[in-house]
Amino acid sequence: MMKRKKLNRLTGEGTYESYDMRCMVTGQFAVGKSTLVKLLVGDVIPEGRHPTDGISLLEGRCGIDVQTREWVLINPGTHNAMDGVYNKVLMTSREGKEPNPNKKLDQPQASDISPSRSKYDDMDNPGLQQQSQAISWPLPSNTSGNLSNQTPAASTLSPQSSSVVPLSRHQLKQKMKAKMTKDESGKYKMKVGRLIFWDFGGQYVYYTTHQTFMTYRALFLVVFDGSKGLHEQVPDVLCFPGQHMIPTPAVFLQHWVNCILTYCKAVYTGIPKILFVATHKDKVPKEDIETRRTELYSGVEELFKDHEGREHLVIDNQIFVNATDKTDPEIDVLKKAITDLTFQHPCWGEAMPNASVPLELEIANLVANGKQVLSLLEVEELNAISKVSVLSNEELSDFLHFQHSLGKMIYFDTPQLRGYVIISPLLLVEVMRSFVTDIAFWPKKGLIRNTFERMSESGIVQRKDLYLIWEQKHFNKISPYKEFIFDMLIHLDILSEQRRYDINTGSRLPVENFFVPCMLIQRNDTRFMTHECTPEKAISLAFVFKGTIIPPALPNRLISACLSMWAVKTFEEKQLLFSGFVGLSFDKAHDIVVCVEGNKILLYIVHETSNGLIVPDIATGIKECMFTTLERISDFYKSTVSSRRQKLPFHIEYACSRLECHVTEEAALTTDEWICEEHKIVHTKDKWNIWNQDQTKEQCEVNCPGLQEGALNQVPSDIELQRFASRCDDITIKELAIRLGMSFQEWDELERNNPDYIQIVKYRILVNWREKCSGRFGNIAQALTEMKLTTHKLCQVKRIRKVQCGMYFKDVFFKLLSMQDICYLINYALTNSCLPPQDSN
Repeated sequence: MMKRKKLNRLTGEGTYESYDMRCMVTGQFAVGKSTLVKLLVGDVIPEGRHPTDGISLLEGRCGIDVQTREWVLINPGTHNAMDGVYNKVLMTSREGKEPNPNKKLDQPQASDISPSRSKYDDMDNPGLQQQSQAISWPLPSNTSGNLSNQTPAASTLSPQSSSVVPLSRHQLKQKMKAKMTKDESGKYKMKVGRLIFWDFGGQYVYYTTHQTFMTYRALFLVVFDGSKGLHEQVPDVLCFPGQHMIPTPAVFLQHWVNCILTYCKAVYTGIPKILFVATHKDKVPKEDIETRRTELYSGVEELFKDHEGREHLVIDNQIFVNATDKTDPEIDVLKKAITDLTFQHPCWGEAMPNASVPLELEIANLVANGKQVLSLLEVEELNAISKVSVLSNEELSDFLHFQHSLGKMIYFDTPQLRGYVIISPLLLVEVMRSFVTDIAFWPKKGLIRNTFERMSESGIVQRKDLYLIWEQKHFNKISPYKEFIFDMLIHLDILSEQRRYDINTGSRLPVENFFVPCMLIQRNDTRFMTHECTPEKAISLAFVFKGTIIPPALPNRLISACLSMWAVKTFEEKQLLFSGFVGLSFDKAHDIVVCVEGNKILLYIVHETSNGLIVPDIATGIKECMFTTLERISDFYKSTVSSRRQKLPFHIEYACSRLECHVTEEAALTTDEWICEEHKIVHTKDKWNIWNQDQTKEQCEVNCPGLQEGALNQVPSDIELQRFASRCDDITIKELAIRLGMSFQEWDELERNNPDYIQIVKYRILVNWREKCSGRFGNIAQALTEMKLTTHKLCQVKRIRKVQCGMYFKDVFFKLLSMQDICYLINYALTNSCLPPQDSN
């Protein structure tokens, strides 16, 4: 609802119809995706294989005539970023149902909209860059009356061929100003819509970063090698973490479909569409092509016949192309399929606000001149100097959030990140590929090579390592904003802080290492699961996902979040950190394991001696913590104008006593007993209580024995001291601190330094006591007894408390917390029992 309100505020000054479509080309590595994209945009097709490093973006290279549905190829040497923004307002009149070719249109010259034509072969240009580049839409120059009847493949756009002198920038700006009125709203639309191709690298290492750019506003092509059988083994490749099946083209098809549908919000029924395209037709004997086509697509149909997202899949076209031959008739079949699906897409021709066009124009000008990042202050200044339309502060905030939802800018409204706006999303593509990259793109030797080798072995990188990578010439545009970019990568969980705690004090140590989960390829080869995570010591549940394969980005981001909450466990002198697997130390008695198995993310809680001693509040808190984190990860990239609620892509199942069979949470909590199929063990409803304690209760149960000896001997952590301080008033904490050995002077000094923040004073006096006296829970319990206060306050401290706004204390703790951040949270989260409200975007 909030996003819709923001859009409504922006459209108060009128709208225009926008025709932009992103074609996201995905699929297994080495199936010809890049070659196919180059053919579609009229680019030179290179010989041999050239793997894509991350994502290649081809923008402004081709489009579709909105009236004739012809493909229009764009001359790459004639583009200016500002022209595309001007043309959003200076568009063809819609006053009549059909355009009158004899009527003069109120637009720049009689000709500024429609393209001229030249032969398809004229587009061949061996000098074009192979890397992705941000090329924007041109200002067309000829009238529609000059259009020829050539086929779509023969259409190109070349403003320089026009005999009409175009308007000056100043004239265009004045014309635009005249059109940006409420009365003129909706009377203008684009003549040629843009197709923007995103070519996704197919190597596994990129799978955690790709979802950052996926959106329901796109059309997806899933490309596969038609010369191979769907169930033929793909050589020299590991399957996804937790998958024990043989890697085949069918496995990759399932992965990409599940990944797309997981990360693209279901705003419209059946959207986005996923078009299957088979390549390498030239590798199949001509007489066998039709037979192979039938076999391929019958196999695809069988693969997805019961898939929940079947309505998104476009299989009937049975496209089978030779992506190296632009004369292959099926290329036109593919273009027609893309055209038809584009015109069926609800976002093709959607209303966009006029009010934001002047600011878009100024920003496009900066992008055209190589600018990629602006400070928020610079954006505000650009808006303020506009001679056409100045947005209010509220409208400017709406504009940034809306542009982010469209994928045209990147703006995160969080304390660490809201100071900057990435105005060219290509920068984020470059950031990702700077360090999340396949071995084929590593330097041959040197310090940076060593960094990549270390990342692949341990998944660990240090801040200085990334800064060194960004000092390279081809990444030097990142370097000026390195701290902002680094913080953004943590926010996206591409990087994760690897937390460490002092064994004696429980205090958090400075962060030195960061985890890059998608770069870690080593699998778990330890004995921990067979020797420690046993039915006698552990309990387990599963987050079960739809389909057969979990998109790797989900468990990778979950593992990243876990690492920023808890320390990695060391077992037999080896850290339990592997691809799709992590072991964590919760406290001295409890460990956590998170791992991927098939379509499940398994959660184990392991006690050092017996699962009967697992603290129920700890189990419940960890479960809720994981659930909330997965929920937020699943929804993170589904930024949209719609507020429609989407069903989660997973559900919870509880494991039997042998940790092997599973029952759905719904069935477990609504039936008195359940018998697991494999072991025939009877489980009563009470079995699941350990996962479902009441986290909001302030009082212990009547028979609660209080903290036991093991817990009383523990050193309280920072978080536990925060929880305790929040539940006591300042008078109580002051008296407690004096009894624990602190002085009145120490309390008074903290009060003087923090006159308006008593929560900080209460927290800091306890931390100082712990450091000074090596304090333990037992000392606090004894002091409370002497004060004639209940020691059950310490029981609640051990809980992981669910707060009123639906977030968890941990939820912010995996976002860049320093001591200053902790103090900030105390004042909000602990005093008010609720974190600062999450932005409704």
